[in-house]
Amino acid sequence: MWFALIVVMAASLVIGVGFAGAASPKKPAAKFTTLNCRVSLTTEPPPGSNTVNQPQAQGSQYGPIHCRTAGFGGGLEGDSFTIPDSGDTVAKYNAYFSAGSIKGSFDITPGEPGPLSSNSFSSQTWTGTMTVDGGTGVYKGITGKKNSGVMNCSSPDSVHMTCTETVKVKMPSTTG
Repeated sequence: MWFALIVVMAASLVIGVGFAGAASPKKPAAKFTTLNCRVSLTTEPPPGSNTVNQPQAQGSQYGPIHCRTAGFGGGLEGDSFTIPDSGDTVAKYNAYFSAGSIKGSFDITPGEPGPLSSNSFSSQTWTGTMTVDGGTGVYKGITGKKNSGVMNCSSPDSVHMTCTETVKVKMPSTTG
């Protein structure tokens, strides 16, 4: 009788463990990937104006973005920036792709420009850091270490910028 009871209990335990394992499948581990993008940003004139005065202390920029990293492709990026007393351009950005969006921030330091005045524009370069802070759609849960990315920009006129962005991000895990 004891033997029969032990066999029934062991069978119940095996079936219970099997069901518990099937009820909670393991998620694949999140993976890191390097996001490589090129963006062309244009500074927008302030409200009520059709010109961008220099030097500009704050504003917005918009333009196309294209990422070589699989799963991103082309889209549109926009940012809101300020230039504090340090002279850096500090911004929060959003990049919109067909499968979702990512958001983050950047802090870029200008190189030595030509002379700027309210009547002339000069070529300019910037180098700095960027981060990815989150996303929507298939990018929901995407993260990057603070200031872990590199951003390099150049401009022929301090209004139109072309930038390369390289940042290591932790992609969200997906369930199958």
